[in-house]
Amino acid sequence: MSTNENSQKDNNKTNSNHRFVKRPDVSVRDKKLDTLNVQLKKIDNEIALLRKQIDHYQISDSVQQERKKLLDHNKEIIKNQADLKNRRNQIFESIKILDSNIKRRNNEINEKLGKKHKFNTTAEAKQRIAEIDDLIGSGDLSIVEEKLLVKEAQSLNKLMKDLIAIDPIKKAIDDDKAKIVNLKEELNSLNPKTLSSDFEKNQEKLNDLNAKNQGVYDKKQSIFLKRTALYQKRDEIYSQIRQIRTDFDNEFKAFKNKLEKERLRREEDEKLSKLMEEKDSSLGKLQEKLTHAKIPAFTFEIESIENTLVALDPTYVKPKKNTALDELTSSNEKINSNTQIRKVEAAADLVLVPTKNEEDIFSNTAPSKSKKFKKKNQNKQAQNGDAFAKIDGKFTLEPTLIATLAQLDVKVPISKDDVAVSIEQLKSKHEDLINKQDEQTEKNIANVEKEISQLQISFQKKEEQIKKELEEKRQQEAAEKEASVEA
Repeated sequence: MSTNENSQKDNNKTNSNHRFVKRPDVSVRDKKLDTLNVQLKKIDNEIALLRKQIDHYQISDSVQQERKKLLDHNKEIIKNQADLKNRRNQIFESIKILDSNIKRRNNEINEKLGKKHKFNTTAEAKQRIAEIDDLIGSGDLSIVEEKLLVKEAQSLNKLMKDLIAIDPIKKAIDDDKAKIVNLKEELNSLNPKTLSSDFEKNQEKLNDLNAKNQGVYDKKQSIFLKRTALYQKRDEIYSQIRQIRTDFDNEFKAFKNKLEKERLRREEDEKLSKLMEEKDSSLGKLQEKLTHAKIPAFTFEIESIENTLVALDPTYVKPKKNTALDELTSSNEKINSNTQIRKVEAAADLVLVPTKNEEDIFSNTAPSKSKKFKKKNQNKQAQNGDAFAKIDGKFTLEPTLIATLAQLDVKVPISKDDVAVSIEQLKSKHEDLINKQDEQTEKNIANVEKEISQLQISFQKKEEQIKKELEEKRQQEAAEKEASVEA
């Protein structure tokens, strides 16, 4: 499958993952609201009509003033009754206190005079003393009677002193009794029956006035009840309207939340998809690199050495191998294209054989840079020409053979005597590369596998970082929304 086909498949998969979020239908909400608004308008018209009827059934100003006057008078009577009650309670309390004071003072008098005394005033005591003096002065009394009268006179003199001492107390008792008399007179004057009678008469007038206006009250009350029922119905419609708006707002909020979640999900999918594409691209390159790394190391260098040995030593036989060079042409091209060829200066007695065209190149050369060049080498091998010859008596080599020897860092023979040295160097290098081939191959594979492992770990961390950043973004946006709602 081509890269374009893979990309198209990924795009189709991404588009199929995009969920459609349905927006709340405003027309459905408006249709419900229009129906309720029609009902609301009808109820408002009925309420306006009832208000006109209420205004029609109004009591005249004169009747209202009279009623107000009676109500005010009732309030005044009630206030007077309350004041009267408070005053009577105060009088009763004062009389109770005065009675208590009188009893207390009488007890003081009895304690000072004793309960057996016959005289309550000093005048009575003086009069009795005068009578005793007259009886004693007449001389008609016996000694015993005279002594008794003298004793009684002495007792009366002592009583007079006590009576003089209690005069202020008696005066206070008399004052308290006078106060009680005055309070009782005031209490009798505060007759609540008068106020009660006035209240009853005033209330009777108010009842008569209310009875005359009862018909108007009943009609207005009936209209009030109808209006209250309409108010309740209107409140229900308002409640339905608020509920519809609230439901729509909640649906719209849910829609926005879903839309936001879908946006974040798409953003995550796009970032992850882009990351996966980048990962697949990098991993593909490393897989290709791993494929090349699995080719035995120094394969093309060894092949070049063997081809050169065949060219320089006719007795040399190439070892048989199970190679697949035709399948690795692209890798061969890559290696040869990156190989730097060292330029070798020819010796003074070395003459290059001029070639008329590219087909004169020696067949047993190192791997070519292109399939075209390889095919030419295969055609040239059929001719099986000599690798070196003499021109005008001088020792010569093919230019490509010289380049191969320079590339392999082997001494270029300038005479036939030097050929053996070059062959020995080639065999030594061939053996050295064969010995290091397995170890180097394993090392190449391990290096590429390590790169693949590091690449997978790196992209896994990038994927986790993308998910973490998007989750933090979700939480931040949710916190900002919550803060805006609270504000």
